Amino acid sequence: MNSQTPDQNSEELARAGGGESSLGAQLRAARERRNISLRELSDQTRIARRYLEAIEQDKYKELPGGIFNRSFIKAYAKAVGFSEEEAVKAYTKVAREQGEEPDELPTSRQHSRIYMDGDTARSPTLTALLSLVILAIISLGIYAGLHYYRRRSADNTAAQPTQPTTPTAANSTANTQTSPAPNPAASTSIAPAANGLNVQIKAKGEDVWMRTRVDEGSSSDGILAADQVKDLKPAERVVVEYSKSKAAALEVTINGRPASVPSETRKGRLLVEMVITKDGYEQLLQRP
Repeated sequence: MNSQTPDQNSEELARAGGGESSLGAQLRAARERRNISLRELSDQTRIARRYLEAIEQDKYKELPGGIFNRSFIKAYAKAVGFSEEEAVKAYTKVAREQGEEPDELPTSRQHSRIYMDGDTARSPTLTALLSLVILAIISLGIYAGLHYYRRRSADNTAAQPTQPTTPTAANSTANTQTSPAPNPAASTSIAPAANGLNVQIKAKGEDVWMRTRVDEGSSSDGILAADQVKDLKPAERVVVEYSKSKAAALEVTINGRPASVPSETRKGRLLVEMVITKDGYEQLLQRP
């Protein structure tokens, strides 16, 4: 709200532009009475600070000109509690005395900018270049991090010793007994392992990225180096995921028996999923 009445504004502004106190001085005094800094006034009115300073010094030739000047005067007056109408009248009078037509449009377009204390002007081109440099640095950092993670995963996989296949107790007992005569009518299904599973995965001749999850544990992924073997000993089940293009490069054995490696993805999945369970692994075994 105005701190002065319209009559008081009129009396003060009547002297603007050559009397005891100019329009700019009156506006500055009103701003200071409200304890408003030029920076705060610039933020409030969205008028560049240098334009506000020109208004307070009655240097209207430094303003953009024409209707922009009137808008600046009205915005300044409103923000500090002066009558906008009286301020515009006083400005019009002073501008005409200075040889300007207040209603004329500016001859050249000037872009308004907000100047903060201590700020310096910066070229938009320089700002764009700096943004590109920052983005490039961030991208290189992300790429380097991913490369380091993949190399470390490959090194950890290669460092794991290859364990020989250990036949289960059930298979050892079966091997020591005399095999009965084959019976064509007998079932050829293989009994599930008594003490969990022994799964071995080998990368044949090339590196293979895969993800594994043993029982209800967390998933782990990494690169299985060429000709390296990964041993898994789940109690109930294991899930192996890999790219469709790498299916032919994997060799899987379950309890010492070769298994068929699926090469087709399920609907809506990007990776092939091979599920090996204690009670159903025999379905994956290769038949003689």
